[in-house]
Amino acid sequence: MGRPRPTISFARSWDLGSARPPERRAGGVIFVAQLVLRPLIRLLAGRQWIGTHHFPERGAAVACGNHSGPFDALAYGHLLQACGIAPRFLAKDSLFRIPLLGTILRATGQIPVHRGTTRSTDALSTARAALERGELLMVFPEGTYTRDPELWPMRARLGAARLALSTGAPLIPLACWGSQQLWPVGGMLPRLLPRRRLIIRVGEPIPAQRRPEETEHQAAVRLTEELMSAITALLATTRAQPPPPTVHDPRNDDHRPEDGRPQRRRQLRRGRR
Repeated sequence: MGRPRPTISFARSWDLGSARPPERRAGGVIFVAQLVLRPLIRLLAGRQWIGTHHFPERGAAVACGNHSGPFDALAYGHLLQACGIAPRFLAKDSLFRIPLLGTILRATGQIPVHRGTTRSTDALSTARAALERGELLMVFPEGTYTRDPELWPMRARLGAARLALSTGAPLIPLACWGSQQLWPVGGMLPRLLPRRRLIIRVGEPIPAQRRPEETEHQAAVRLTEELMSAITALLATTRAQPPPPTVHDPRNDDHRPEDGRPQRRRQLRRGRR
């Protein structure tokens, strides 16, 4: 087992002075926001963080977590900031079009992902540049909230693995449980009572290396499978339940809102007319 990481100092956790290296600094907007958000999150939910010593103190990394509800971003962001790491997310571009929220996301260095457009490569270029600066990026590899009936991770996209392969940054698996009770999908606001418990496990980094016999695509597929297996295993340990034998594949779903796709049945009906 890896040696536990030393306790993060108060100054590094709250990003005071020069306690963090430049690539881990969060910036002024996050510094101000944390003064409200960190106590609020602690008020809403107890927390248990396991394996935080797996985060590198310096250097690039792609952290990847499961996604079961809207509170996940706050939960993971709180974890990263408390561990002395600037919360930098790849997020869907629709969030950046929301008044005020979009301004905050841009001001805090979050990276918009434009799916299915001519700008879809912009996010990868921006993300690569951030990794080359030694930053840690947070990615939801499923691309949306899980649609597995029991909230297990779904089949993921290849973007996180491709980023890691192109930059040499390791993939760091994370699993969060409890956020789905605090803020269920479809809810307008978090549930204040009863007080919930958030558990986040951080797994061992997965080196992003292409094997000699692999194409880049084959390597991305293999790494994505390894990553999601690690995330699922972390979640299974937390839930004390075995995962399902078959991984939910969102490509077969009638409705894929993250792609802006209408229900397939509606498309078929239109095709018959």
